[in-house]
Amino acid sequence: MRNTYRSTVHTPHGTMKCLKVTVNRGKDKKPLITYFGGIPLRRQKHAILHDILPLRFDGSRNELIKRLLADTCELCGAQEHCEVHHIRKLADLKVKGRKEKPQWVQRMAARQRKTLVVCRDCHNAIHAGRPTRQLVQVQVTGEPRETETLMRGSERAVIRSPETWSDPRGWETKVL
Repeated sequence: MRNTYRSTVHTPHGTMKCLKVTVNRGKDKKPLITYFGGIPLRRQKHAILHDILPLRFDGSRNELIKRLLADTCELCGAQEHCEVHHIRKLADLKVKGRKEKPQWVQRMAARQRKTLVVCRDCHNAIHAGRPTRQLVQVQVTGEPRETETLMRGSERAVIRSPETWSDPRGWETKVL
């Protein structure tokens, strides 16, 4: 087989041996010709090198990985059992005949992302077509900076006082 494709090519450094493969494509088109070898491996004393510095790995994390490591539901703010909801393409969010888009669709469309990090309850609600839980901040008393966070669709409330702002483990959970 080597003898079938053996050929020579003329270079500025003289005639060199190579393998030449020709594919005939009919009468209307020129044949495809490729050469393997025939490259002079001589040192060029006055060659000018244009080296490009290699791209360095900057160590920054992917946006999705950052969102996953935050371990917080992007819909209700829950911090347990986080999962990723994924759609095939953003065009799937545009369903004809739907009056109002659910909150999770609005969130994904606004971000132009096909993924959404959600807790297990919100993920099940999305697949079942039910409304998901939402965060609502309401002023509890007239005291400044004291807020109560309610999750619609659930019976849990989280009360944050100014003393526990820096330490989320100090939150109190009450059943309404």
